[in-house]
Amino acid sequence: MPFSRRWWPACLILALASGNASAQVERPTVQATAIANGQLVLDGRVDGALWKQAGAVELTQQSPRPGEATPFRTQVLLLHDEYTLYVGVICEDPDPSQISASTLMRDSDQSQDDGVTLVLDPFYTQRSAYVFQVNASGAMADGLLAPTPTATSNYNGVDYSWNGTWRAKVQRNAHGWTAEIAIDTRALQFDRNTPAWGFNVNRYVPRQTLKLNWSGLTLDSQVYNLPREGRLTGMNDLSRGSGLDFRPYGLVRDRPRDGTSAKGGFDLKYNFTPAIAGLLTYNTDFAEAEPDQLKINTTRFALSFPETRQFFLDGSNLFTFGYGLNGKSGASFVPYQSRRIGLLNGQTVPMREGVKLMGQSDSGSFGVLGVRTGDSSVSNATDLFVGRGAYNVNQNLQVGTLITHGDPLGLSRNTLVGTDAVWRTSTFMGDKNLNLSAWGARSAGDVPAGSRTGYGAGIDYPNDLWILRANVNVFGAGLDPTLGFLPRPGTRQYFAEFDYAPRPKSDTWNWIQQFFWHATYTQVDGIRGGKQSSEWKLFPNFNTVGGYFYSFEYYREFDAPARPFAITPDVIVPAGKYLWNYYGVRFNTPKFWPLSVTLSAYRGGYYDGRMDHPLAQVNWNTFDGRLQLTASQELFFIHLPQGDVHKRLSILGGTWSFSQNLYVTSLLQKASELSGVNMYAKLHWMVDSTKNVYLIWSRGLTTETNGLGVPVVAPGNNVTFKVQWDFF
Repeated sequence: MPFSRRWWPACLILALASGNASAQVERPTVQATAIANGQLVLDGRVDGALWKQAGAVELTQQSPRPGEATPFRTQVLLLHDEYTLYVGVICEDPDPSQISASTLMRDSDQSQDDGVTLVLDPFYTQRSAYVFQVNASGAMADGLLAPTPTATSNYNGVDYSWNGTWRAKVQRNAHGWTAEIAIDTRALQFDRNTPAWGFNVNRYVPRQTLKLNWSGLTLDSQVYNLPREGRLTGMNDLSRGSGLDFRPYGLVRDRPRDGTSAKGGFDLKYNFTPAIAGLLTYNTDFAEAEPDQLKINTTRFALSFPETRQFFLDGSNLFTFGYGLNGKSGASFVPYQSRRIGLLNGQTVPMREGVKLMGQSDSGSFGVLGVRTGDSSVSNATDLFVGRGAYNVNQNLQVGTLITHGDPLGLSRNTLVGTDAVWRTSTFMGDKNLNLSAWGARSAGDVPAGSRTGYGAGIDYPNDLWILRANVNVFGAGLDPTLGFLPRPGTRQYFAEFDYAPRPKSDTWNWIQQFFWHATYTQVDGIRGGKQSSEWKLFPNFNTVGGYFYSFEYYREFDAPARPFAITPDVIVPAGKYLWNYYGVRFNTPKFWPLSVTLSAYRGGYYDGRMDHPLAQVNWNTFDGRLQLTASQELFFIHLPQGDVHKRLSILGGTWSFSQNLYVTSLLQKASELSGVNMYAKLHWMVDSTKNVYLIWSRGLTTETNGLGVPVVAPGNNVTFKVQWDFF
């Protein structure tokens, strides 16, 4: 391949780094005790006779003062039977009246709640893992960790859009709170011959910004940092059952244009071996997927939207490619983005059938996806293919390959082949985190003129006191991922980030939890030279011990559009070179309060004019998270010689949870670019961990794919009733 001359030196650097890796630190071990007699009843109390025989560990303070004693004693107990891993957690609290829990809804944000997080790595690869989270009201959240976080991953690298099969119960008492968690291991990929699973537990107490871990106790040791996980033994006698998971569905839908219709289909999952699973989907419908949250785009480049459909989310951590290419650290390049399948220019394309094959072991992983879509008003029927394989060279180095084939429009030939490598350690200079990465890719088929290759490399030093990141990426003009997302082909992109985050110790500054002196620089050049755009960001900010956040922001922007582009149909920015400064402040009250407020205001230049950008958001939760309300107003006032532009986005959301398994959620959105109000409401009843009932209503719902097309608004009232059952 033409890019190999540039790519292999980066691989050599990774290999040399791998050869010089520090010895791995011995991690703690705990054994899950098999239940010999009796049955565990989940009530959240952690006080039955069976728990007395469980394997047990205690958590230790990880932040802000590693190793110091706290009054928040936390004990974790572990049992299992034939199909289930049981985790009991006893969380002592000197003042239970101050416990914070903002939600009962599945997969809601628990980042400012009293809660516990479990990380399970069944193949003990220290690269991919399942994440399970429970707050002090019993709300459940689950997700996936991947070696290369995607655009849907949060700042910790967790993609919470995946849903596992598990249950949790919580009880409050005079000493704090307790939780019982039951994880159905038949819904996980694992091998009984693996001697130990990777495992870690974290507890968070938001009112003191206190974190307690089982394994990894330095300030650089997040629970999501898999090289620091401990070992869970005793799992060898788990049964995988029949290995068959059959999930049929039926729905009735009423639409103004189409009238009333009925539809059925199914997903079928089968574990061929403990490490290899296959999925078949037929006549798939994604009615239960959450709506896209509207965004205001004031740039001349496309935006990306996250995946919400379960078939594509299952095993999605096996398809990720290229560390640091998700747009959060400079370049945006996603060679496989599942949103391109079944959604085109805001319209739904029928997905007749799809197959997926996934496998994992301690030596690597693979994922293969094949989908056939039907005819639609925006595309022809076509076959699409994605394949991804990764090989663990050793404890530190993973190399992989990705292949995509097909055009979602069904109009052209397109194939993309990519190779990537990630080397990571948590023992650099003794106990520091360090990640090195490199990638290369090439397109073939009916692609635009220009170089068809792309390549890049990066370094990431993500630690508590210092964060240093830098990467360089080159995207040829003919690099065309029709099954992916690349907003700026034909460019060279440079990114550097510097963070200094001291924790004050003097009496004068003891009210501040941590300072963050944050700076980034991004530059985009044409392939043949010439700067196209650049951005300086300076973000000094700090958190207080009480949970307040203050940020002061400065931007210096340069942009040189080669051709005019439209802010609105009536306001066109001419081609040229523009340089401007932009300032902002941001403030939020403690987010663990029942009522929290976020305020921000930005003002400064914008091309050859100016822009004001205020934002206000209010969140209110009560009844231990049963009721959640959020309201936000975002405004852009743009003044240019070509004309004035006013953009508004208003959002009002609410959720009432009758229990952790039954809730009604609603979302109202109004954007200045669209007429009418975008309205959506869903009742979701999780009959148990394998059975779901949905009732969905929408009006004026806007669907987007990846920002490349005009949003499509569904007229009138749309109602869908859907029932989905799992049979193991």
